[in-house]
Amino acid sequence: MKTSSEEMEAVILNDYASTTGGSTAVAVASARGLAARGVRVTYFSCVGPVSPELRGVPNLEVVCLGQHEIAKDPRRLRALASGLRNGPAVEALRGLLAGKDPARTVVHAHTWMKALSPFALAVAPELGFPLVVTLHDFFITCPNGGLYDHGREKICRRAPLSLSCAACDCDRRHYAHKLWRVARSALQNGWLGLPRRVSAYLGVSEFSLGLMRPHLPPGAPAAVLRNPVDAVDLGPAEPGRQGSFLYVGRFVPEKGVRLFAEAVRATGLPAVFVGDGELGPELKRLCPDARFTGWLGPAGIRAELRAARALVFPPTWYETLGLVAVEAASAGVPVIVSDGCAASEVVRHARTGLHFIHGSSNSLATRMRDLAADDTLTAALGRAAYDWYWSDPWTAEAHVDALLGHYARVLAKRKDADAAPDAAQRLELTAANPP
Repeated sequence: MKTSSEEMEAVILNDYASTTGGSTAVAVASARGLAARGVRVTYFSCVGPVSPELRGVPNLEVVCLGQHEIAKDPRRLRALASGLRNGPAVEALRGLLAGKDPARTVVHAHTWMKALSPFALAVAPELGFPLVVTLHDFFITCPNGGLYDHGREKICRRAPLSLSCAACDCDRRHYAHKLWRVARSALQNGWLGLPRRVSAYLGVSEFSLGLMRPHLPPGAPAAVLRNPVDAVDLGPAEPGRQGSFLYVGRFVPEKGVRLFAEAVRATGLPAVFVGDGELGPELKRLCPDARFTGWLGPAGIRAELRAARALVFPPTWYETLGLVAVEAASAGVPVIVSDGCAASEVVRHARTGLHFIHGSSNSLATRMRDLAADDTLTAALGRAAYDWYWSDPWTAEAHVDALLGHYARVLAKRKDADAAPDAAQRLELTAANPP
């Protein structure tokens, strides 16, 4: 029996109730989209404030516990304990789910390592609810969530939770923090057995899902669900007539922003940096003539994209997607992207953008010079990117359509599992009492 959207309920779990990054933006957009389809949605989070986008929405209830993010809790012992098991969140979620029907309710987790803790996710399968997890990061397998060695600023290829992994000082803070993260992941994957209790995994790209599949339980249901993109069709931009190369994101080593700054310095080409972070002072020393805007809202980023010659997306870690690269395509702007990150999947080399050698500022500088010297190539790449995106746009409506399909499948599978014991009992009774 198929469950209609009007009969479904969804409980969305996310560390934050306000948009702090791409994963939360997806959680909020999906909550709003599901509610608009008649699904009764509860958005459950720990860290406020509550986004205005979540207020006053029909069919949408918000539960925000008003807690600290683990990293910002001034009581550090409480933070360490809560990061392993957030007792108040566990009990609040248990109370919420006690009033819901597991046969028609899906629990969907987006982020949980910044506040909720793995024990909160485990509440769903303990109470018989199907649990869906979107893999916005690598925390389901990797203790630091990035498959990345922050100390050496390179991809980590160790087996997660192996002795080699535990011995490696790869954390962005210090080794003691890495050991705490190892303990947390061991609780999640060992004591709680959380990966095998997930009903369905949703990756945000084939690239990142392919990296995680070997670490998921054999046969675990996993599929790619495209994230919604906040794009407006204003027609294709004219990158062939523009001059500046654009970076959008946090100013931290793993995002590759230093590579971009080095390439800008080497080429002398005009550049715009949108964002902020710990590397800000260094970037301004390397690129004194560049323009730094600070953080911008969606409209501001859209305007910068349309004024750019190309977006540069240079992470030194894998990423799981890189939505800004898709946003650039929607504006008709080519992207220069690392060939070792997930966004290389959506940027076709020499068709909608250019790839450069992962981690090489020299290779990036060469690609920037290629576009700076060729207006025709730049315009053609941008127009092809625009046509690619708008031929099948990544809308919130398409995202919710696919999400409802995944929910229906996990609910149907749960009903089949519930029916199986009854069928077995009937066979036993028939055998014992033949007609």
